[in-house]
Amino acid sequence: FADARGPACNEKGEVLFADPAADKVYRLGADGKVSTLLEKSGGACAVAVGPKGEVFSVSEAAGKIECIDAGGTRRTVAEGVPGRALLARPDGSLYAAGAKLWLVRDGKATVVGDGPKRATGLACRPDQWLLAVADGASKWAYSYQINPDGTLANQERFFWLHVQDWDDDAGAESACYAQEGQLLIATRAGIQICADDGPTQVVLPMPDRSRVLGVCLGGANRDTLFA
Repeated sequence: FADARGPACNEKGEVLFADPAADKVYRLGADGKVSTLLEKSGGACAVAVGPKGEVFSVSEAAGKIECIDAGGTRRTVAEGVPGRALLARPDGSLYAAGAKLWLVRDGKATVVGDGPKRATGLACRPDQWLLAVADGASKWAYSYQINPDGTLANQERFFWLHVQDWDDDAGAESACYAQEGQLLIATRAGIQICADDGPTQVVLPMPDRSRVLGVCLGGANRDTLFA
């Protein structure tokens, strides 16, 4: 793949991810085989799986969020949203992140935050109380409290990422939460695992020290880490 990023896991444990350079969205099945889910994705750079199994994609270049339902029907959900990251919520709404943070509900995108310099990843705690937003232009991931209506409050630079001596930022990309509460973030140094109190506890480098763009927990039991 030219640029595998923005992954998400569906109820079967399959991992979906975008390749904006190839203009496609792929599906990695439980059998380890890769198939094409969406051709001509419009430059999709991240995907999310909704509560009904529908697949959402966001394109920073097109500024558009699209949806593919279980029957394969494709439709536009919202426009004017140049997002780099996407997260589906249990109530059917979405968070998108880019130059700003958007809440997308019923076809309407509302700005709910603009803290990070370059928001690149979104993850929600398993209890749906806090939203973590990775900042690709600093050593921080931000934390927000999620209000009942989906708006965000109490913005804080909370997760302190490890930065190599020769870097000015951690180069954070996508993020996901483990069921036990740890936050995993794809960074230039590898996958950084942060505890609930903020700092990075573990850095998992790739075997060939390559750059990590996406991170996702998948598999039938959600216990396999994909990067």
